Amino acid sequence: MLGVNALVISNSPGTADGPRAHIVNPFALECLRDLGLEQDAVAHGVRGKAMSSMRWSGTMVGEDYGKVHAWGESPKTAHDVRIASPCEFLDLPQYWMEPLLVRYATHHGVEMRFKTELVSFEREESSGAIMCTLRDLTTQHTYLVQTTYLFGADGARSVVAHSSAANFSFDHKPSKGMACNILLKADLSRVTNAAERFGGLNWLMQPDLKARFGIAPALRMVRPWHTWLMVAFAPGEKDDPFQGLTPTSPRLLEFLRLSIGDPDVDIEVLKVDPWMIRESVALSFGCGSKKQDDDGDEGKDDGHDIFILGDAAHRHPPSYGMGSNTGIQDAYNLGWKAAFVARGLAGASLLNSYSAERQPVGADLVRISNEGMVSHFAVWEQLGMMAPTAEDGLRQVQELSEASAAGAERRAKLHEALENMRSECESLGLNMNQWYQSGAIYLDDEPAPRPELRGDPVVDIQISTYPGGRLPHAWLKVPKCGNEPSTQDLAGGGSFCLLTGHGGEAWREAADAIAKETGIPIKTVAIGFGLDYHDVNRQWAARREVGEDGCVLVRPDRFVAWRATGAVADCKAKLGVVLDRILSREEL
Repeated sequence: MLGVNALVISNSPGTADGPRAHIVNPFALECLRDLGLEQDAVAHGVRGKAMSSMRWSGTMVGEDYGKVHAWGESPKTAHDVRIASPCEFLDLPQYWMEPLLVRYATHHGVEMRFKTELVSFEREESSGAIMCTLRDLTTQHTYLVQTTYLFGADGARSVVAHSSAANFSFDHKPSKGMACNILLKADLSRVTNAAERFGGLNWLMQPDLKARFGIAPALRMVRPWHTWLMVAFAPGEKDDPFQGLTPTSPRLLEFLRLSIGDPDVDIEVLKVDPWMIRESVALSFGCGSKKQDDDGDEGKDDGHDIFILGDAAHRHPPSYGMGSNTGIQDAYNLGWKAAFVARGLAGASLLNSYSAERQPVGADLVRISNEGMVSHFAVWEQLGMMAPTAEDGLRQVQELSEASAAGAERRAKLHEALENMRSECESLGLNMNQWYQSGAIYLDDEPAPRPELRGDPVVDIQISTYPGGRLPHAWLKVPKCGNEPSTQDLAGGGSFCLLTGHGGEAWREAADAIAKETGIPIKTVAIGFGLDYHDVNRQWAARREVGEDGCVLVRPDRFVAWRATGAVADCKAKLGVVLDRILSREEL
């Protein structure tokens, strides 16, 4: 779509064979919306009651110990989502998401090669090109592919991230233990519908259960109400408690039936997949060839041409549900930059801004998701799951029903632990408040630093056109048409977008002239009565933070690059300076 030749390889025989990641937050769904994939994603996903809460109970048929509204279903988050985005939360398992992305990519000229692995790569000294050795896993034939850029989205065992041909380093923390994904089919429609036991994630707390794996199991809805993923956590375990576990292990089937609470339910285990709970983030998400300094010694990186994304760059537990969302946003940030540089519209240094912008996001995600895991421990402890023996655990749970000092204390601690879980379940701020600082953001015209966020940065949203943040969402209306697009729909599509209003004609003329002279794609939009779009709800007026004759320049990834509070003497000269800086065009 952006005019760049691309080859995607995977050592798998096809797209994901399990549900894996599943929560798609509004920010990530906006990225799919920009590609025209939102409706396909919604058609294959689940919304509403089926994913409305995180739930703690003894079994699927048992009484609830506690419940927290999640994924946009709490009154506060539902309200804030409508303010922050044209999109909503969606439950879309990875094995439904990936085919949508592969279809889109191949329909837009990207070549896909499955059952193909990257063996190694090295930089050619004379040309600086990257020579990749690939292996066809069907024929075992190896061959060379030359590329200008290499993108490693190859997971926690990334060949790109750990190759000696690249110079990535990581901040590793000790593993917090083991976990295991157990994919199964079981018709639980009677169980869930009878008492409206709706929960996208069901923590099943039976401290006296002898046949259990790990400390705390969670049954995740994959498809209502017949396909499920049991995730068993064993934090702190040095040895693998899931070793030797297979889909036909009698102990596993017994554990699943007891956890569900129905000894007669038919269960088919499809897959067992153990994994490590990680806390690791790369210190840089990009690297390049080394320049030599004046003394002939190895110096700093030249422009980045090798990149890591997703789990290759940041590894963490699934708390807060940000893993695949962050991977999508990594790619969305990097894709337009690579295309602009490859097409000669930007200098190579633009690519360095990918790591400058996305590495802090990844580092925060790793830290916060691991802190979130600890918050789960507090709930497990009050429900007896951390007790040294099954008897002790059962006794602790029974205290919840007792009119005693010990019972009152345990109920208070459980209440506090569940209230703390609201941070994860209502974490819209973590999703939407990402703010970039790099050479691809122009701040010279800002009279003051970015305003501090009021409230909880994980929960509360910050809406601003201050450069470096997401373009604020506002519903508009097309005159005489009735269509109501979002400001988000005006931006993106591989193009810059300049938003202005009454008196801003000089900005439009400047953008049009620069686009014609340089080839930089710039859409211009005027918002106001009698202009391209009407702000009938007055949302844009409340959020634009510039005058009607000012402008907001939005990057192709829908982040604000720069803004002007009003018209200036020479709009073309000013806009040219801004674009040259953002795109490192002095290198061309």
